[in-house]
Amino acid sequence: MGNSRSAGLTTKLERLEKVLGGKIEQRDARVIPGTVEIEGSRVVYFADDGLNQPRKQFQSLTTHTNPPFATKGGVNERGCDISLPDGQLFHAISYHGDLDGWRKDIEAGAQARHLLLARIEGNRFLVSDGRAFALSDCKVEFC
Repeated sequence: MGNSRSAGLTTKLERLEKVLGGKIEQRDARVIPGTVEIEGSRVVYFADDGLNQPRKQFQSLTTHTNPPFATKGGVNERGCDISLPDGQLFHAISYHGDLDGWRKDIEAGAQARHLLLARIEGNRFLVSDGRAFALSDCKVEFC
């Protein structure tokens, strides 16, 4: 009985994906942003300031420069948080298009707000202050 039910759910999922025009990411198959390179896109993590909601932090971080360095593309939240073993929290964002321009915009916003940035390289979480952690020692949460 369980097989026919899961087959029915799979068929419904496949129909929904067809209507939406793409795959729907399953909770148990989520990929940590930055662990798989996507051509034309970059992932960066910014440290939580402990004061504001992540959405407000994202806005202030990505709109600091005026005029912006980035001339095309965009930046978005990735719905993934990583906590270091000491509890410091980082939020994932990704950008595409003018990669160099967006990198400069995000770095300028982080510097102005005294926020650390981080990235994933292999199985390591590298923080802009020089610290490095095994990704397996960090807590990963999808929001």
